[in-house]
Amino acid sequence: MNWLSPNTITGDAATAGRYFRRERINEEFWREIKKGNHILFVAPRRVGKTSIMMDLAENCTDQYVCIYQNIEGVTSRSEFYQRLFTLVIQCLNRSRVQSVKSYLQSCFKKYAIEEITTSGLKLKTSELNYELELQNLILSLEETKVHTILFLDEFAEVISRMSKSDQKEDAIAILHTLREIRSYKKFKNFSIVYAGSVGLEFVIRNIDRPKLINDLHPIQTDALTNHETRQFIQQLTKDATISLSEPAIAYLIKVVEHTLPYYIQLMLEEIDHLARQQNKPEISTSDIDNAFENVLKKNKNFEDWLERLKDYQSVNFKFVNEILKHAAHREQITIREIYDIACHDSYKRQDDYMDFIDQLTNDGYLIESPRHVYKFISPFLKRFWLRKYPVYYEQFNLSTTSLLSIG
Repeated sequence: MNWLSPNTITGDAATAGRYFRRERINEEFWREIKKGNHILFVAPRRVGKTSIMMDLAENCTDQYVCIYQNIEGVTSRSEFYQRLFTLVIQCLNRSRVQSVKSYLQSCFKKYAIEEITTSGLKLKTSELNYELELQNLILSLEETKVHTILFLDEFAEVISRMSKSDQKEDAIAILHTLREIRSYKKFKNFSIVYAGSVGLEFVIRNIDRPKLINDLHPIQTDALTNHETRQFIQQLTKDATISLSEPAIAYLIKVVEHTLPYYIQLMLEEIDHLARQQNKPEISTSDIDNAFENVLKKNKNFEDWLERLKDYQSVNFKFVNEILKHAAHREQITIREIYDIACHDSYKRQDDYMDFIDQLTNDGYLIESPRHVYKFISPFLKRFWLRKYPVYYEQFNLSTTSLLSIG
């Protein structure tokens, strides 16, 4: 038998036939862009923000010209502005509209550009003030008669890294400049879309500058609905040898529970691997259970959730991790139990503990159930935390007060 595997991808972003487009997100995006809004994609990790942005950038009409780039590697204020200046020029170079081509020719002369490549610009001079020239460039974009959109992935990572180093003031200056560009009407025909695997709101709150992003329009990108998940599975397995009946798909959705595209693809890859070993195309519920356990054994699939938390919550990681360990071993954690941990002398976070809970829910670790009870949003993550921390000693005298008493 010529065995064909599902059309999955669990490393790089999903594109083309591996990407599942959610039209409701695309429609909201273009509706808000037409209103003149700048966008912040708000979503837990591994929900597919990168794939969504790449799809939007590649499939715009001629009235727009778009470019996507992961800017995580940017390390300084000057490099940030150089990268954005370069991206605008590269973006314009993608357009087929004659007015853009004519405008770009004037940029070649003005900025002494010799060549535009995928890696950057080759200039005759190296003395450009990129911070100033970026603003001048954006001001003149109205001449192109199209709308330029930059999709910046991992922007929050850049600001977070700079704010933790000796570049905090530079990070704040970048935020001020971007706010100015967004708020002034003279900066027309230009939008920036922000996203990242660290919540931008939390990063900005840590440097006490929330007003610098409160004008961004948030677009929620959550897990797939059950209907979307069925469509996604059918899309990925359309030409595959394995066959999942409707009951098998329903059971798979039940097992995964939090249906991120990433989790679905991990499961399909492992289901296919087991089925191929047994030469058994028809998938049963026991096959799905076995695949779930095998996926969990491969820590590399979930280790980055922990490492990312250690990185951007470095100072408060022990406090945050105490909450997660409790939620994993006790199946849940109440708001009163969280407060009791926060009040302990080890942490003293009683004034801002809810900021951390908000971040854990926004980043896709926890979900709030009725009456202020928090649980892991994904059985994968809960089981990973149990495997990572198999012994849990509850070192705090947590209150046993009923939730009824706290309303």
